[in-house]
Amino acid sequence: MGMKPLDDITVVDFTQSVAGPVCTQLLAEMGATVIKIEPPGGDNFRKLMGGDMSVPFNHGKLSIAVNLKTDAGLAVATELVDEADVVVESFRPGVLEKFDLEYESVKTRNEDVIYCSLSGFGRTGPSRSYPGYDPCIQAVSGLMSITGYRDRPPVRIRASLIDCGTGANAAVAILAAIRQRDRAGEGTAIDISLFDVAVAWMSYWITNYDRTGSLPERAGSEGIGSAPNGVFEAGEGYTYVATLTETMYERLCHLLKRPDLLEDERFETIDDRVEHREALRDELTAEFARFESKDLEQYLLDAQIPAGAIQTVADLVEDDLHAAERGSLVESRNPETDESVLAPALPFRFSSGIHDGTFSSDPPAAGEHTVDVLESLTYDEAEIETMLEDGAVFADDSSS
Repeated sequence: MGMKPLDDITVVDFTQSVAGPVCTQLLAEMGATVIKIEPPGGDNFRKLMGGDMSVPFNHGKLSIAVNLKTDAGLAVATELVDEADVVVESFRPGVLEKFDLEYESVKTRNEDVIYCSLSGFGRTGPSRSYPGYDPCIQAVSGLMSITGYRDRPPVRIRASLIDCGTGANAAVAILAAIRQRDRAGEGTAIDISLFDVAVAWMSYWITNYDRTGSLPERAGSEGIGSAPNGVFEAGEGYTYVATLTETMYERLCHLLKRPDLLEDERFETIDDRVEHREALRDELTAEFARFESKDLEQYLLDAQIPAGAIQTVADLVEDDLHAAERGSLVESRNPETDESVLAPALPFRFSSGIHDGTFSSDPPAAGEHTVDVLESLTYDEAEIETMLEDGAVFADDSSS
């Protein structure tokens, strides 16, 4: 696709798990050369779910496996960092200080570096040294307290939304820092945490509590401030139905040939319907039972009433025509099993051809590019062989 916006940027990637790899994959797919520095044996998350957890977040990168506890391995990592435009790391505070690879040390050798630190709780504050596991952040940020049903314990969101959101926010911050460096010629340190992102995403719940003093309740699948607004059982399957305005509710009643629901004083206004939502649910569930979930979805959407059939992952992968037309799923490769697999495409498209959502290359195996990267740093064949034999660096067998 020709020149990309970041094709003159080199990124050194010290991240594992999800948040950091999401960030650096976005940079890689915008054209940056991303060198993923992995420990011996590779990123600790490579083996999870048979390698499938790592696949969606590591496209477009070069992988070099380095033992930082050896002098030669540390020298390689230091040289890469000192020549990088951007460094992204996700260690707990204090780890990289042992190797003089934290921001304060690196900027003395690479003064215009953009150095992004992702962590669970940030670089300051009493919780800064704690691990940042996505569900734990959902818990302490208040997010989990509002998720689930009223009469049951709080539940987590099973997708790694806070991780992914943190990675995306980090990429935006890095792009802003690159732009600022282009204009002012100076680098910067970026401190971003899962905790801060999760708190930001609590948004209107925090504002509403501050104004009213009322805690938000868990409400299952029910929406906010209107009814019907939630998941309804159809004749087969489930469909989310949302009437957000009086006009939408009137349209629904006429569509179902239930004008009596417009005349029922229990359902006269939005506030009335919220108060009597269970009685309204009983009336509508009987009507929706005539439809299969996908048919109900289409029936309502054709009438401009927001609706969505509840799909499984299998439904999305095998049968979703919109996902197929949009190219939402693309072929990739699981380097741990050497199998072709599907992965979600990047969620944006550019009319100018910057990116079409497909990936520039498959995720690398751990150490797949060790030899190539070392050669680019002017190490000769004998030096590389010595480092491999000494365990300072590691190379994937298929790459050597």
